[in-house]
Amino acid sequence: MNKTLRVSVLGALVCLFAPTARAAGLTMALLPPTGDNVAPAILQASRELFKDHLLRTGAYNVVEAPATQEQTNVEPTPAQAAAVAQSLGAAEAVVVRLTHLGNTARVRLTVYAAGSAQIVYWDSIAVTGGPDELDTVFQRLAHAMLTGKPIRESAEIDTVSDKEMQNLGRRQANKVFGLHLLTFLPFNTAGGSFKALPGGGLFWLYDARSWMADVSLDLGGGNGQSLFSAAIGGYYPLLREDFTPYFGGVVRWAYMDFGGNGGSGLSFQPTAGILLGRLSSVQLRADVGYFINSFGEYSKTVSPDGLTASTGNLHYSHGVVLTVGLGF
Repeated sequence: MNKTLRVSVLGALVCLFAPTARAAGLTMALLPPTGDNVAPAILQASRELFKDHLLRTGAYNVVEAPATQEQTNVEPTPAQAAAVAQSLGAAEAVVVRLTHLGNTARVRLTVYAAGSAQIVYWDSIAVTGGPDELDTVFQRLAHAMLTGKPIRESAEIDTVSDKEMQNLGRRQANKVFGLHLLTFLPFNTAGGSFKALPGGGLFWLYDARSWMADVSLDLGGGNGQSLFSAAIGGYYPLLREDFTPYFGGVVRWAYMDFGGNGGSGLSFQPTAGILLGRLSSVQLRADVGYFINSFGEYSKTVSPDGLTASTGNLHYSHGVVLTVGLGF
């Protein structure tokens, strides 16, 4: 690939992936800011701050439209803003609107083309830090205009707003602690015969309304078999009522001995069940799953001297799991 072709390809990629910046060198008509529940002195200061930041970009010439008493509260229409810009010889009209309610304000920026009154740029940003944050906000608005990016994507190191530094709000999930009993009905066991493996344990269920998850710890034993497991499950409830069916899956780390020399590893279990008392402080749940072990277990033989040994091939067990639990 020759040098000219490489340069052409590189230029095409830059044009394809780089954000589209607005044309620089324009004359902008900055109209007096208007607002709801905002003091006139703050509106006037806002105009001066925004003008300074527009000029500081080095990309715009700024002319100011004369202020009138009516323009303090009433936002100019697109046609009015375009007409003012055209009368001042500007290519575009810049309209700023501040709305204050409680402890939050929102600054809206609209840029109109002088000839057609079409919207060239529009966006808004919340202000939670009071008038002291307006300088940061107008610096960011000027940068967003210059780059053509949305305001949410135009933050720089020194223009992150107070609202963006706040932690995101989270919905509270209901937490339920409970006890459950379970029974494994395994197939393809190292012991060679079908035997149920009973057990029990603790679970913590988290209900986030549109989905549920649980963590459980279980022990089991009997008929020459044993079990220890720690599991994480995720489920999708089909109803939002007090009684709901659900389906999902469980990933379990387990040690299982089904009559052989035992084995440990991950076990995967698709599951379906029912939950009664979802809206209550006491819940009943029952589910049925099918576990599939990713680990195997060797058969066990005992020599005449009492020593045990592993024989044969690995047995990858699978089977049904029945569970019933009480949460509170």
